[in-house]
Amino acid sequence: MHEKPRPPTRCLRLSALLAGIGVAAPLAAAEPQVFALGEIQVVATPAGEESLGASQIELEDIRQHDKRTVGTALDLLPGVTGARFGARNEQTASIRGFDLRQVPVFIDGIPIYVPYDGYVDLGRFTTFDLSRIEVARGFSSMVYGPNTLGGAINLISRRPAAAFEGEIGGGFGFDDNGSANGYHSYTNLGTNQGNWYAQIGASYLEQDHYALPGSYVPSPGEAGGRRDNSDHTDRKLNLKLGLTPNATDEYAINFISQHGQKGTPPYAGRVAGIMPRYWRWPYWDKDSVYLLTNTAIGEHRLKFRAYHDTFRNSLFSYDDATYTTQTKKYAFQSWYDDYTDGFSVEGEFRLADGNQLKTAFHYKEDVHREHDRGQPVRHFRDRTQSFNLEDSQRLGERLSLVAGLGYDTRKTLQAEDYNSSTGIVSDFARGDKDATNAQIGLRYRLSPSGLLSASIARKSRFPTIKERYSYKLGSAIPNAGLESEEATHFEVGYSDRLGSRWTGEARVFYSDVDNLIQSTVITAGACSNPNPNCTQNQNVARSSAAGLELGAHGELRRNLELDAAYSLLDRRNRGDDGLQLTDSPRHKLFAALIWRPAGPLTLSSSVNAMSGRYSSSDGRQRAPGFAVFNLKAGYRFAGGLLVEAGVYNLFDRLYTISEGYPEAGRGYFTQFNLPL
Repeated sequence: MHEKPRPPTRCLRLSALLAGIGVAAPLAAAEPQVFALGEIQVVATPAGEESLGASQIELEDIRQHDKRTVGTALDLLPGVTGARFGARNEQTASIRGFDLRQVPVFIDGIPIYVPYDGYVDLGRFTTFDLSRIEVARGFSSMVYGPNTLGGAINLISRRPAAAFEGEIGGGFGFDDNGSANGYHSYTNLGTNQGNWYAQIGASYLEQDHYALPGSYVPSPGEAGGRRDNSDHTDRKLNLKLGLTPNATDEYAINFISQHGQKGTPPYAGRVAGIMPRYWRWPYWDKDSVYLLTNTAIGEHRLKFRAYHDTFRNSLFSYDDATYTTQTKKYAFQSWYDDYTDGFSVEGEFRLADGNQLKTAFHYKEDVHREHDRGQPVRHFRDRTQSFNLEDSQRLGERLSLVAGLGYDTRKTLQAEDYNSSTGIVSDFARGDKDATNAQIGLRYRLSPSGLLSASIARKSRFPTIKERYSYKLGSAIPNAGLESEEATHFEVGYSDRLGSRWTGEARVFYSDVDNLIQSTVITAGACSNPNPNCTQNQNVARSSAAGLELGAHGELRRNLELDAAYSLLDRRNRGDDGLQLTDSPRHKLFAALIWRPAGPLTLSSSVNAMSGRYSSSDGRQRAPGFAVFNLKAGYRFAGGLLVEAGVYNLFDRLYTISEGYPEAGRGYFTQFNLPL
């Protein structure tokens, strides 16, 4: 159907929020329309409001804070912490302590996480072609399907609204010595001709290196100055064609092609026994093609999604920092060639006034193919199906209820083992699993601006192929019989207008996780690698997470806006106090000041602060807390051209997100955006 106009609905949308309470909005170019077919909404959510447990990041905020990748953009939200898998140079995220295996990533409602390990490198996903990012925590729509143990992340693309619309942009980066170290460029073009529309987006992002802070002390793995092996290149193309034959129906096909390559900076810490890895990724490529439809049948609706998603990469390990030879035992060349085929069918039925029912069926097959140089290709294939119901009932003028129920199954169709001593490929044991999910939520309108919500959700996640079948370079024993992880979430939230110029929100939550998968030491000598700490993944752990999330948005004085989000997280391992839970800082604060002393001029500053976190479960690796400040100035000319310049890590702070992998020191950038 044609998307109905609706106000922006996320917690960080300052311009629309302030305009709604009588504060002047900044002069800016018109934003693209959100691609409604790509949204996943809880049916109890009124138009113009966020779903239970969900938050949204709009394009305006992504651009305002220069978040060029999804991994950095997620840091804008309370309860969501940017993380980094340093040994693989991957941007990840932790949502109330749940990682990306437990909070899957979608594009327009299509699952795009890597079949083998469930992760996806958010640093390879640029934001230039997005309209919005939606994040559901704990309670998430049943329509997402399986494996949403801790929530879901949905990247929403654009949909053109005018006969012609577009933009071009780009910029350059410089390190603290004034050396150019990267640049980016992008364009988005679209047309809407009434009964059809088309959208194209293209972007290029390159980093030659980043410079370490001046206070960095050289270590055995890093001399300082320009960070070794810190380059990356990412190219992305997004094509969309849609048909709107009438006022109620819509059909769209989308193609996204991502091509990247990167280095992995070696370990630069001082924890004994951790050796630098000399890794490079010659290619990291992901292509997705998918069809989305929405058809009205009387008062009811039928939606269909079908997709083919491919992931290919190569990983080369070298002898040393010259990255030229591969003669040592730890040197290798490895290739992945994965794909996922799937579809979902969703029905939305109006049963009575104030009562709607959603039904959904999901089917997907994940195929993983891997081999090292000189070895045969091993094949793994999983089939996952999910049946879901979600019912919404209005219980009066102020109260509404939503309840959901789902049943998921996973069948292992193929899993091949390889014995390097004999060269024989054989079959692993196969384990088929099922899981049941259920949730219920209430929303109560206290006043025209005040909203109270409460929810309980029971969610699950199937173990990945890697968790079940990986030997971890000879140091582990596979476990095909791993059970699903299960979590129970409780949440109460409240949002309201605070005076005439402010809005605020607060959430308290508690999550309890059973059957948590944990690497457990088993019989010494059982592994092919002579390691006394031979391990196996087992369902032996239990964890809990409790916390508080606060947000405040408004105007300190005329033309001076404040946006602040704070999170408190208390996460505990209840199965083994000796094992630490990683990537879980207790405190997180993001705050931004935006000053508009004159109409076209904008000055802004921001701070991202976090307390310390563990980077390894044995507690030996810990990243200390930090606070990083940024500054930016922008000027929009009468013709719409926006020119900006800024500095990140203003005080050249030495900090790490993952212990042993220091982040960039002070740097500078200049950039432009021109609406067409």
